Parts: sequence; C-alpha cells; structure tokens
Amino acid sequence: MLSPLAWIAITLTIFVALLVIKLLLDKRRKEAPVTQEEQSIMQPAVVQLSIVEQCCLQTLQQVAGAEFDVRNKVALSKLSNSDAGSNHQTLDFVLFSKKSGKPTCVIQLKSPSGDDESTMEQALEQANIALYQLPRRSSYSITDMRDLLHAHIKTPPPSPDEMLATLSMRAFRLCNKCQSQMALKRAKNGPHKGMLFWVCEGYPDVCSGVELYSE
Repeated sequence: MLSPLAWIAITLTIFVALLVIKLLLDKRRKEAPVTQEEQSIMQPAVVQLSIVEQCCLQTLQQVAGAEFDVRNKVALSKLSNSDAGSNHQTLDFVLFSKKSGKPTCVIQLKSPSGDDESTMEQALEQANIALYQLPRRSSYSITDMRDLLHAHIKTPPPSPDEMLATLSMRAFRLCNKCQSQMALKRAKNGPHKGMLFWVCEGYPDVCSGVELYSE
C-alpha cells in the first residue's frame, strides 16, 4: 500500500501534467491559422473604386485629411434611422471628424443614370448631416473642393507652394489620345518654365499627349 506522501506526489504529478497539457493546447489555438469565415468577420470587405471615385477620394484626402477620416461606400443605414427603404443605399464618401468620430458631411457623386436620391437627402437632413453632390469627373480641383467644404474645415488654406508640395505627382487621369495613365510634371525650361502639365506615360516616343494643368 502506498504511503500518504506517495499519493500526494502522484496527485501533484498528475496536476502538473494536466496544467502543461492545457498550456500547450492554448498555445496551439493561438498559433492556429485564422479561417476564411473568421477573416470575413474581422476584416471589412475591400471595395473597388472606379477611376472617377479614386480621383475624388484623392482630392478629398488632400483637402480634408488633416481633420477628417474620409470613408467610402458607407451604408446610409449606419448614419440614419430612416425607413427600411434606404437600408441598401450606400454613400460614396463620408467625412468623420477625427476629434469626435462623428459623421460631418457626405460627398455623393451624381448617378449617371439619374437615380432618385430624395430618400437619401431626407435621411441625411433628419440626421443633421450636410450633403454635397458632385458631378462625375476625371479630375477634381483642390481649390474648388476646399471652397465647397469651407464650413467644415478649420485649418487655414495652404499657400500655392504648399499646395503643389502636397499634390500627388501621379493621379488618376487618363490620356485622351491613348488612354494611358498621365503624370503631373513641371516644365524645367522654355517659355512655359515652372508651369504644370499632365504628360502621358508614353510621351514622347509612343504618344504626344500633353495637357496644361489647371485647378
């Protein structure tokens, strides 16, 4: 027959073994790869933006990025407690204040098919969120965008030099002649020295596309 001390030693050994097994299982769970279902819950869906939407987003980030988080394709139902009829409608861009985290205004690109957006307008008005509707363009003016949002932006407007320093030298602009991407470049010499031009990536060997940059 085992002595009491032997039983105590056996009990402690079993306890320690169970504890080690539990620690190993916990470690294995933490290191296990995340399933596709878990990834879909943890990560938001990636939304593909059109060229026009990318261009507008880039301009919004340059104008309001210091004070606002610019989020795209936001469900109207997340901002408004309106009727179920608007639950499936999405907003192109919503500016969320970095200080309060609350939505301040919505920038909506006009529907090319002329869809009725009265429900969206009423819902945002009830939620006291400003709405700005813009035409769909291949480029957007930084100055015009700032003027549009001036009521919400507190930082002073940048000087011309500061604006050029923050302006992306590659943008979502396509050449009218060959549909290749264009880059923004400054003339270094000649009668147009210092001026900005959109230059086709195929210039001058493949394409002659050059356009004067204008706000």
